[in-house]
Amino acid sequence: MQVGALRALLEADLRPDLLVGTSIGAVNAAGLTLWGVDLFGIDVLEQAYREVAEANFMDPRLTRLMLSTLARRPNHHASYRVKEFFISKGLTPDLRFDQVKHARLAVVGSDLNTGQMVIYGQDPGQSVLEGVMASIALPPWFTPVGDDGRLVIDGGVLSNLPIEPALMMGATEIVALDLNAPNLFTRNNLGQYQNLDKTVFAMLQRQEYLEIALAEARGVVVNCISLRCTPSIPIWDFRDYQRLVRTGYEIASRQIAGMLDRE
Repeated sequence: MQVGALRALLEADLRPDLLVGTSIGAVNAAGLTLWGVDLFGIDVLEQAYREVAEANFMDPRLTRLMLSTLARRPNHHASYRVKEFFISKGLTPDLRFDQVKHARLAVVGSDLNTGQMVIYGQDPGQSVLEGVMASIALPPWFTPVGDDGRLVIDGGVLSNLPIEPALMMGATEIVALDLNAPNLFTRNNLGQYQNLDKTVFAMLQRQEYLEIALAEARGVVVNCISLRCTPSIPIWDFRDYQRLVRTGYEIASRQIAGMLDRE
């Protein structure tokens, strides 16, 4: 859905000079800085999702493992497969944040040892691949990243819509592509976890509210595009990516038109 929304933004001649991503948003942001913050880059990103849909990186059966064992055993195999996939697409281990060409880039992780965000890209010499792997490290699918006394997992745990990290990177106007929806556990016969699903949704919504309020307090405009789909899709399911891209494009096109009218 973010890919479709990004296409709509570019067609409206709204081209960001800073991309800040968390979790799957980190993948999208890194992809555009590799291939271009333009329609060509979007085309390549769509093709990458076609391959992701076929690869089945996130096994849906692990959801029950996560809920029953709290993911005590990280999935090194899945992390290795995803890392190799990124490298095959040009996200090589030697690529540093100061080497990306098409826009400034930052990706967000969550340090379980301190409860603080880790913003990869503040140090321009950091590895982009390491940052992306940390930002998507959601147990039980992907292994946490440990370094320098930190234990870093998916950035969405602490900043699912990374407005505060964008402010810390110097953003003066923000377009935020919001994917938060109550759809994590309620499919695939996991309806008994509906209350947990709603709890996670509520926590993320509160987090987003506080980050938007922080931006407003600093006088930074946040244009939030809320991306929702019906029926909802679990985070591990990429099979219907084409419909999601179209839906994201349609939602964003409508909201961008309203945003431009207000200006």
